[in-house]
Amino acid sequence: MEVLSPPRIAACAQRVWTSPGETWDGLHSSSTLHPDGLQIGQLLIGAIGWIQRAQAMAGDGGMSKGFDLVRQRWAPSYPETTGYTIPTLLNAAIWLNRPELQEKAISLADYLMKSATPEGGVAHWASSGAGPIVFDTGQVMFGWLAAFEASGDEHYLQAAMRAGDWLISVQDASGSWKRYQHLGVEKVIDTRVAWALLELEQRIHRDAYRQAAVRNLEWAMQQQDADGWFRRCAFLEREDPFTHTLAYTAEGLFECGCLLDETRYVEAARLTANALLARQHHDGRLASTYSRGWRETSRSCCLTGNCQMGRLWLRFYEIGGDQTYLDAARKAIAFVARTQNLKTSNLNIRGGIAGSHPIYGKYERFKYPNWATKFFVDALLTLDKVESEGGELPYVG
Repeated sequence: MEVLSPPRIAACAQRVWTSPGETWDGLHSSSTLHPDGLQIGQLLIGAIGWIQRAQAMAGDGGMSKGFDLVRQRWAPSYPETTGYTIPTLLNAAIWLNRPELQEKAISLADYLMKSATPEGGVAHWASSGAGPIVFDTGQVMFGWLAAFEASGDEHYLQAAMRAGDWLISVQDASGSWKRYQHLGVEKVIDTRVAWALLELEQRIHRDAYRQAAVRNLEWAMQQQDADGWFRRCAFLEREDPFTHTLAYTAEGLFECGCLLDETRYVEAARLTANALLARQHHDGRLASTYSRGWRETSRSCCLTGNCQMGRLWLRFYEIGGDQTYLDAARKAIAFVARTQNLKTSNLNIRGGIAGSHPIYGKYERFKYPNWATKFFVDALLTLDKVESEGGELPYVG
């Protein structure tokens, strides 16, 4: 069990909310998620503003990994999450009627074109000179494919193809990727890489991408326990997986199942989704980590995982209409919304989502990682789409 120390930075834990005083067009729902009555659009505007600042503070055209409260500085650009933030910005550009967000998204795709390794993959840090990483490469593929769809520029599609070809070339016979792994550990979160390969196959109809994706999905299914928990789901061996990585894995299985019309993958994702739904606290939060048998091993909440599971529950609601999923999603997203600070004068955190709640929790302690805010935006957009019963969010990742 995680032992939580008292907050070292009291101001970082303060949560105050207010309307940012901006207007927006294109929002379909007036749903509120906040005790102060803030609507989805106001939360979105704050979160998008923080993402724009993360891009500006990177200084090289990419998107900063996030803001560190202890060191009081922004991290360098982080290719992996820069990649899958591109579809988020493109969806927000449509939903909020803000075409400048499409321009920012395309500029991120251009940055990633310069960050590709000679093999066609993507390194964990663009400036490190290190070799490519499988998971990072898959997430950047989402960005290139979205940029291609938005702009029609085939250079982005070609970059995604080079990345896909490299992924096939280094895949293990078992279906997993044993090599080119962050921290040297093979992981079931690569179902999200399989998802990227299937998205690529949808556009160029090359069966090798589909075959590689299916091999990985079948391997991942073998790592799932009967109760939905996954082995090989943590960043390090002998560590418990975060809700974030459990959600990554279930997301990949669900979306691949939909693309392939394969109910086995969707139902595997449902096992995980239902197990976490059963363990959702009354206030909407999930624990940061779970050991085998779904035993909570953290008293803090991984806010990224809360957002991801909220969106995944919404996806199950979309395909089946079960109100239980919609109710759980609203609670999960509302919990995260209550941690978003829209009043502070500190622009480094205003509108962003922290790694953990409390801020000193287990995941990304005292930090605002960019992907937490990305998944918050995804969850808000999907909730608004579901509740308004209209509109499309065409970009995925």
